[in-house]
Amino acid sequence: MDVDLIKAIFAIYVVGVSLLRLLDENEYFRLTAMKKIWGRSRGLMLHFLSNVIVPMLFAIVFFCRGILSMATF
Repeated sequence: MDVDLIKAIFAIYVVGVSLLRLLDENEYFRLTAMKKIWGRSRGLMLHFLSNVIVPMLFAIVFFCRGILSMATF
């Protein structure tokens, strides 16, 4: 298996865990701290961007790189 595909699978795992933690009824320390510092809506947005969107972008990039490296063989 290609290293980029493994990175992509890990990035999707991070996205899944982050979404589950974000949708859970209990708030976690980092989310609470971001809400206190930035306000509710900005804190949620920054938390979502940093913990869901960025890993999802990495997953897409690594999936594309992994598929392209497998296609060149």
